[in-house]
Amino acid sequence: MLSRIQLLLCVIFWGWTFVATKVVLEHVTPVELLGLRFILGLPVLYAVIRIKRLKFDFTRKNWIGVAIGSAIITIHFLVQVTGLKYTSATNTGWIISVTPLVMAVLSYFILKEQIGARQILGIVFATVGILLLVSRGDLTSLDWLSSIGDWLVLISAHTWALYTIATRDLSRARNPLAVTFGVLTPSGILVLAYMAFTSDWGSFLEMPLEANLALLFLGVLGLAVAHWFWQEGVADIGASRAGIFLYLEPVATTALAVPYLDERFGWATAVGGLMVLGGVYWGSRRRKARTFPQ
Repeated sequence: MLSRIQLLLCVIFWGWTFVATKVVLEHVTPVELLGLRFILGLPVLYAVIRIKRLKFDFTRKNWIGVAIGSAIITIHFLVQVTGLKYTSATNTGWIISVTPLVMAVLSYFILKEQIGARQILGIVFATVGILLLVSRGDLTSLDWLSSIGDWLVLISAHTWALYTIATRDLSRARNPLAVTFGVLTPSGILVLAYMAFTSDWGSFLEMPLEANLALLFLGVLGLAVAHWFWQEGVADIGASRAGIFLYLEPVATTALAVPYLDERFGWATAVGGLMVLGGVYWGSRRRKARTFPQ
């Protein structure tokens, strides 16, 4: 029972991170948001690892995987956060949910894993849903082609899929929570080093309470606690059963973004979102895990 509560809280936290990101981006740049999130989240994540007495027993080959994963995850975060500057949290939540199908396609080309008719049909169905989302139901107008935010978010679904593929063997060989910390730490150092020469650190102290609370949520709950809860849930009930909870992530985003950010929720969002989830569900059946990014 506890593990299911942890998984539910995890996907709610991940879904709400898109809303919190929109709030913080009103006051900082995407790079600064990422750096501040690392400052808050990594110490908490390290504390969890120490309490659980996990080891960082990485081999030289493992460290190569950590370096590659760190490079990809840095690009992923920057692309996704930048995309959120130009699109809604609601659209982001639904578009991101297509990641399992993106992973299937990339695994076909990179890992030579088979892709069946069921997955192809799911991809087509989900793609139509995404087109409805980004065009807001008006496919006859070409204005939606210039929706840079939606396209960047879609690209971030691909970068997360690449990250998952690149770190797959590493996460199987070592504790996934330790791998997460090992991958995020170089990314945090790189981003903070850049901020040391480009950011006005004093301005961060002038942010309003709403932005500070959103940033605290992103670092502590959205990064550290959510990853901890996810690993606990997967360890207890398995990846396949835990993956079912991820279908609630875009729902959590929409449930908060519509009333809090006053974002639109019309028929195109409802139908497009359902088509994306339907395509993902159909195309991901009998797969071992479904991994949405946060």
